[in-house]
Amino acid sequence: MFLVITQPTDGAQVSASNIGITGKTIPGAVVSVSINDEIEIVTVGQDGKFTVRVTLEEGPNLIEVVASDQQGNEKFATVTVIYIP
Repeated sequence: MFLVITQPTDGAQVSASNIGITGKTIPGAVVSVSINDEIEIVTVGQDGKFTVRVTLEEGPNLIEVVASDQQGNEKFATVTVIYIP
């Protein structure tokens, strides 16, 4: 089981409040993305790739991604994105 967040990079500074989070895990995994007390369940493609759009608050935003498989294994990844309007 693996999980990689490909975009954005940790510590990225952005000027848009709505950004895409992309990554890769095993096909068939369930991925949840948590940011600012909001949780999105993301569909993972047959190639293991996923994308979801999130809304940032001004300042640092901790984005937590969890991938889990049917056997109950989980992988966690986090990135912090700084929104500067």
